[in-house]
Amino acid sequence: MQEEVKLNKFKIEDKGIFDKAYSSLKFPLAEHSFAWIYLWHGCYKDIEWAEINGNLCLFITFLGNRHVWGPVLSGNKLRDTIKKSFEICKEYNKKNNIGKKPALMYVPEELKEAYSEIDGFKLIHQNQDYIYRRKDIIELKGDKYKDKRNLRNYFIKNYEYRVEEYEKSRHMKGCVEILDKWNKQKLEVINKDDRESLQDEYDANLKVLELAEAFGLKGVVVYVDDRIQGYTFGEQTNKNMCTDFFEKTNLNIKGLSVFIYGELLKLFEGELVNAGEDWGVDYLKTIKLSYHPLMIRKSYTLEKE
Repeated sequence: MQEEVKLNKFKIEDKGIFDKAYSSLKFPLAEHSFAWIYLWHGCYKDIEWAEINGNLCLFITFLGNRHVWGPVLSGNKLRDTIKKSFEICKEYNKKNNIGKKPALMYVPEELKEAYSEIDGFKLIHQNQDYIYRRKDIIELKGDKYKDKRNLRNYFIKNYEYRVEEYEKSRHMKGCVEILDKWNKQKLEVINKDDRESLQDEYDANLKVLELAEAFGLKGVVVYVDDRIQGYTFGEQTNKNMCTDFFEKTNLNIKGLSVFIYGELLKLFEGELVNAGEDWGVDYLKTIKLSYHPLMIRKSYTLEKE
């Protein structure tokens, strides 16, 4: 069966194929982005894709197991496509002496019903993405944003700053310096269990600084006293939603992280912004909840029964 399916290496040239497929989702998860997957490439191994029954199917080795990185789009002949995709994963695991069972990851909530009806498979809650109203984060109006608004106002009143859109040739060196400073600050306060996740995040940030312009990502850089003290990047995911990829600031500058978030979102269109999942990391969950999400969209894993 595998001989009938052509597996393709995951390359920058494939971005348009994935962008078209993911644009069909109303509430795409952060993982439903070619740029996002490419930037987190350090966490993954042997990324490949194939067309099966007219569907785009992505295969990734993650945490020592082969997965279908879902959903399969556009969803034609869903059960047959998933069955063939699992067979490809099983063959990969066999060749690589992996004893685990494959799974299909990142089924979005909007497709839960369709995937729940597939005979011989079961859905399990995986994680969740935090989605906000973009205007709310920019304006920070109302009592629930009082603390955030005070932080932003403190920054504006107490620092000499300027905001620029990211350009690699002008800003990368200063952004790497602040990334190193941020990494050092985080290592002093996070749990030991979170250190591996922190390293993955550091590596992905280096890639976004290098590739943002090539991928069409938008970024904001904030200078304080003529030195870069923060940056952030995002992507226009579809007409109604953008996705916040990364934000790194000097944690000693009060209010900067709140200020820069709003400045980034001014560059995008649509009602919503997706801040991604928390990966089960406590400090990320706390930060994402503090911005009062409009909705929390669940993701699911599909496994064989």
